Amino acid sequence: MRYIKKETLKSILLIMIGATILSFGSYNFNYQNNVTEGGVLGLLLLMQQIFNISPSITSVIIDFSLFTIGTKFFGKRFLLYSVLSTITFSTTYKIWEDIGFLIPSFKHNMLIASILAGIGVGVGVGLVVRGGGASGGDDVIALLCNKLIKIKVNHVYLATDAIVLFMSLVYLDLKQVFFSIIAVTISGKIISIIYKDEEDIDDSREDNEESKKIDSEIIY
Repeated sequence: MRYIKKETLKSILLIMIGATILSFGSYNFNYQNNVTEGGVLGLLLLMQQIFNISPSITSVIIDFSLFTIGTKFFGKRFLLYSVLSTITFSTTYKIWEDIGFLIPSFKHNMLIASILAGIGVGVGVGLVVRGGGASGGDDVIALLCNKLIKIKVNHVYLATDAIVLFMSLVYLDLKQVFFSIIAVTISGKIISIIYKDEEDIDDSREDNEESKKIDSEIIY
């Protein structure tokens, strides 16, 4: 029982820290330097530009629809953790807005801006996913593809991001899209590394349990 409580607390802390890092990076690196995102976030911005539908509406519909699908494969805890991530992100993002930018602008050097944006999103989303939740609907898509057809999460992120960024050319210039591609490539790789570490831990635990089971059978 203590083990379960300890693991639950660890997951909650990872998700809250990850969502906070994600909101900090999104505000100070992405928003401040006009580095856009791919995936669901990019899709929301695209729909706002084309159909004038607020992301406050489309995000609820799209994200929670995908969260519901993810719940069928990852359990109710996944949904609760994902909701916690969403609430933490929204709350802390509002805090950063009230405080103002804490990092200098890098609009004069978009390469640095895109690298920092990629790191912020990658570490933030990676910790949320490692904690057992999702920071957005595209996380659900990546995790499901990884689970069902064994595609690496960073490859799924790259595919969904590339599609959305290509579609975003209807309102973004080529320079913005180019640096955004750098950002999403970095973030996807970091997410994959953090998530893979967790998979390795789970595999190690399964191997240890299997080893103990075999030893027990040998003894008896």
